[in-house]
Amino acid sequence: MTGVGGTGYALIALGPAFSLFVTVIASKPFLILTVLGSAMMWLVSLIACAILWRAFLPGAVWTFLPLLITVVGIQEAVRLYYWCLYLKVEHFLNKLAAKVSKPQLVATDKIQIAIASGLGHGIAHSVFFCLSLLTPAFGPATYYIDSCVHMPLFLVAAFMGLGFLLLHTFSMVIAFNALAGDKHFHQLFVPVMHLCASLLTMVNLLPGGCIAGVPMTLICAVATMAVAGKIVWDKTGTGSAELGNLQRVHSSSSL
Repeated sequence: MTGVGGTGYALIALGPAFSLFVTVIASKPFLILTVLGSAMMWLVSLIACAILWRAFLPGAVWTFLPLLITVVGIQEAVRLYYWCLYLKVEHFLNKLAAKVSKPQLVATDKIQIAIASGLGHGIAHSVFFCLSLLTPAFGPATYYIDSCVHMPLFLVAAFMGLGFLLLHTFSMVIAFNALAGDKHFHQLFVPVMHLCASLLTMVNLLPGGCIAGVPMTLICAVATMAVAGKIVWDKTGTGSAELGNLQRVHSSSSL
């Protein structure tokens, strides 16, 4: 894999994260800390899964099914725990804002916190499963595996990293909104879509499966983005007067 190729693969996997970080996160120190804290929480969940499955791996192909179900279950449990921590932080920030006569958190602030939280999960996933694969593989050639002779392994890893980056980022927006408003459909949507995308990665193990597995994983990510986009629009884009008031409050927000 040449330097140009490696850079291209890295941009496929992490390009949207860089764009979101520059446009939404970088100007707000609190959101930067949120990204770092969220990434750390995701790594803790991965370590927990590794400890749990260390005695059973490597194993037969069928072990990937319970492994993926366990990983998704642990990560969704971590998401709920993260939500509980967020509520405490939100209460503290609102209390602090009241003391210093600053506006409390508004809808736009909460959406940005959700995006930053999901972005931390997504970046950690892409760095761990994609970037760590690319960095030691620079050289004059590329690499294919027997089950996917149509696409280089690094391109598959880049697209899968992109899919899960988007899935994790916007799943957090849906989860925050669902848990705050007691919306049961969206509460189920997040873990179900996460599980579906994870199980679809097993399609890549079939001969030529990457041709179908990669697009289906990306479809899961796009569906999650669409649901999250509707939530954001409903919160911030309905009614010009409401949007104007929200923007005026947010201009002096404490984030």
